[in-house]
Amino acid sequence: MRGCFEGHEAAVPVMEGKSNVAYDYAVSSEWLTTTGRPHRGRCGISVYPIVETKEARYSDMDVNGHLNHLALEAVHEDARARINQMYVPGAYDPVNRVFRLVTSQNVVHFLAEVYWPATLKVGIGIGGIGRTSVVVSSGIFHDGRCISVCDMTLVLVADDGPVAFSADNRELMRKLLLHNV
Repeated sequence: MRGCFEGHEAAVPVMEGKSNVAYDYAVSSEWLTTTGRPHRGRCGISVYPIVETKEARYSDMDVNGHLNHLALEAVHEDARARINQMYVPGAYDPVNRVFRLVTSQNVVHFLAEVYWPATLKVGIGIGGIGRTSVVVSSGIFHDGRCISVCDMTLVLVADDGPVAFSADNRELMRKLLLHNV
């Protein structure tokens, strides 16, 4: 576990170095980075401070009739962009922005198949706050069941590298922390 997140004990589980997963073939298990299954608490929609409804599109379906993993990742991405604007206003304004949010890590778990058509609930919140980074966490739900969770680590950068979040940004992030994970 990385422990640089204030106010949130179970931030992002990360296995580093030797993996405890057995592989038939791998260049070197020391080169692999995998993560364990998400915490059971992440699979409850009440954990997320913001919940939106989204209709799956026909084009989200693959040849097997279920929602494609890339389409589900796009749902996570859209929710993440919405919340990013809440704690870093102007983050996506290329003309006036001073800082940018860049991706450092993205971990997605696909937990169940869903078939089209489908109405999805998308939960979003802040999973952890660092000095220059933030973990944005989301979950996708169908008929009350969690089908996917995502944790993305974003770093606030200026032209010359990472910068610390302001007190105002941090206060906005604290209001969006996940509940009771």
